[in-house]
Parts: sequence; structure tokens; C-alpha cells
Amino acid sequence: MKEVKDRKFTRVYEDDETIETWTFDLDKFDKGPISVDIKYKAGADKAIKARAKEAKQIKKIARQMKKINNKNKWE
Repeated sequence: MKEVKDRKFTRVYEDDETIETWTFDLDKFDKGPISVDIKYKAGADKAIKARAKEAKQIKKIARQMKKINNKNKWE
């Protein structure tokens, strides 16, 4: 008799802000998960907003530095 392996499983990934549960069913789709459930921890929205604000500030500074550097080239 042929032994059948379980081709359905889940993986849980956790970081500082989220808990992700990835559900796999290799009989239905063998290239990745069939569903992903993301749950945010308390306070995650503040951290995400702070990171977005910081990234925006970094881009702004980079644009300003590019302007300054280009201005000095042509003088």
C-alpha cells in the first residue's frame, strides 16, 4: 500500500509588528501559499506611520542634496 504524505500545512511568521499565517495545499497549488492571513499587533500602526514619515524625510533630503550638487556644478 502506498503511503500518502500530508500535502496541506501552515507556516507562521512573526516579527515586531505582524503575525502572518501562510496556508499551503500542494494538491491545489504547488507554487506557493493558497492563503495568507496577516494580523497586526497592538501599536503596529504607529510604527508603520513613523517608518513612512522617516522614508519621506530621507527622500526629501536626497532631492535637496541633488539640487545643491547640481547647482554647484554649473557655477
